[in-house]
Amino acid sequence: MSRAPRTASLRPRSNAAYLVAAVLALSSLVAAHDTAVARDAPSELTRDELRRLEKGELVVRPTNERRGELRLVGGTAFQVVSASPDVVWRALLDTPYYRRMLPELVDAEVVRETPRGAGLTRVVSLKHGRGPAVTSYFLSMQIDPKKRDIAFRLDDSRPHDIRAAWGFYTVRPHGAGKTLLVFGVLADPGDGVFKTVLRPAVQEWALRVPWMVKRFVEGSGRYIYKDAPAAAPILTAR
Repeated sequence: MSRAPRTASLRPRSNAAYLVAAVLALSSLVAAHDTAVARDAPSELTRDELRRLEKGELVVRPTNERRGELRLVGGTAFQVVSASPDVVWRALLDTPYYRRMLPELVDAEVVRETPRGAGLTRVVSLKHGRGPAVTSYFLSMQIDPKKRDIAFRLDDSRPHDIRAAWGFYTVRPHGAGKTLLVFGVLADPGDGVFKTVLRPAVQEWALRVPWMVKRFVEGSGRYIYKDAPAAAPILTAR
């Protein structure tokens, strides 16, 4: 796995406070949407995990679970991004750029948007891989712009090449001009020899998502979102 770019150290007390708030927020978000991705996560990260975050590294907590017939892989990943929460949030809603933020993604498209209270329900079609290794599915995303939280799950009413998936993103301020991005996912890629062999790789790829967001936002995204407003609007398909 490539190492994430280093970022400047932040004050430990500030880091710990934000991390506690973020993990607690994740637990509430996941429970509310019945994902249970981070239900066993402690209320704060370890000292070593905190040190690694301060150095700009990706921190991952892999998870493997069996729920009935489901064989789930995934976990939770933490990343500090050297950009404001508004910029990171805007990037997470910008579907045309998902190919730069999701591993092996070749196509992403918003197929439906529905207002939901102060937020939005968005259905997005996704396609990963090429040739015989193509995997396609649809995610239903519950977007809360006030909290900057996104919960997603497989839309099994539409065609899908994977058996199950749940997850979330949460965006929190982390010192001056920086963001703590936390991502959680559990997924069952399905049966078959090919998918069984790829299962460990799927887990590794999935948990790289926050680092890929960091790389994009701190790279070409700096120019794409340089004029992001203080409160970025929800972006529709374009």
